[in-house]
Parts: sequence; structure tokens; C-alpha cells
Amino acid sequence: MKTILALSLFAGMATVLASPLAAAETKEKPMKVVAVANMWGDKPTPHFKATGKPVSARRGELVFIDHCAICHGLHGKGDGPRSAFFQPGVQYIPDLTVAAFLKDRDQQLLENIREGLRRFPEPAYVMPQFKYILSDEEIHSALAYVKTLSGKSTKSK
Repeated sequence: MKTILALSLFAGMATVLASPLAAAETKEKPMKVVAVANMWGDKPTPHFKATGKPVSARRGELVFIDHCAICHGLHGKGDGPRSAFFQPGVQYIPDLTVAAFLKDRDQQLLENIREGLRRFPEPAYVMPQFKYILSDEEIHSALAYVKTLSGKSTKSK
């Protein structure tokens, strides 16, 4: 019984291990490489393509909803669904509706969006890098939208 079990396990493993090799030999469709980094230090290339459309808060709203609202919330108050899993006092999501937080910080905010918050030690850093996900015009559009949030919050009060 043990011999049959061992043989069937071995045959199953051989099938699993051989299937990617068999698929590679058929050369049906080559896989599209999205980003590649190698040992020579070449940077991965992003998979997005810039559209050439102008930067606008309207486009930024769509980007914000797709990529930022999960943590920052739909209205930028830092109350998105993922914020429930953050450690209070350690991990922080700013309230983007506070005008004083945004004032004269465009370059820093653009850098935060591009590079994420990796300058903070774990577990404080929670914002990922978007430079490989969003084009530069999308990043600028997202910031243009975020800058409109402080005006919306004062009008709704």
C-alpha cells in the first residue's frame, strides 16, 4: 500500500513539474514581460503608457477612486476600508481635506505618491509606490484632485 501511495505521489509530482516545461516547449504565446529587474541594477520599467491627456482634477478623481480611496476614503478623510486594519499611533493616514496639510507641499506630496512612504520604518510605512502603476500625468491629476478636497469639506459644513 505504501509503495502504491509513494508511486502515485511521485507520478503526480512529475506531472506537475513537467507541465510548465511542456507548455514552454509548445511556444504558443510568449508571456508579456511587465517589469524586469536584473542583477546589473537596471530599473524595472513601468507597464503603463502615458496618454498625453492634460492634467485635470476630473481625471484625478478617477485615479483617486481607483487607487487611493481604499485607504484615504472617498472624501479623503483617511477613513477608507483598509484604514480599519492600521495600527493606531503607529500607522497614519492624513486627512486630505485639511487645507493646512496640503499648503505649499506639492513637491513633497508628488514624491510621496511616486515613491510611497518607504522612508519610514516598518510598520509605519503603509503607502506603496505608485511610480510603476500610474503615469506622471495621472499622479499630477490625482494631486490636482486632492487639492480640491479641502474646498469641498469647508462647503459641506
